[in-house]
Amino acid sequence: MICGRGKADGVEIQADHIKPRYLGGKSIIENGQVLCAQHNFIKKTLNQTETGKKMFINLYELAKIERNEEIINFCAEILETYERHGINGHIIWKR
Repeated sequence: MICGRGKADGVEIQADHIKPRYLGGKSIIENGQVLCAQHNFIKKTLNQTETGKKMFINLYELAKIERNEEIINFCAEILETYERHGINGHIIWKR
């Protein structure tokens, strides 16, 4: 799950295809994930790479608050890969 929320928080959880069926995604375990209803809706309205970049930005910001250098470095490496390949440049990442 992206946000970690679930039934205990009063949040509906949903099964999701990582690669949507309309793009050829198969209904197999490897192509599945669990998302809260809110993040599932967001994913359906955004491009998957946009959703991923926003998730890593959020994780990066949380790691900074927690001063978790390992996660900070991990997220920075992924976000730098987005930048290096020119993917979703309209989503701004503040280091």
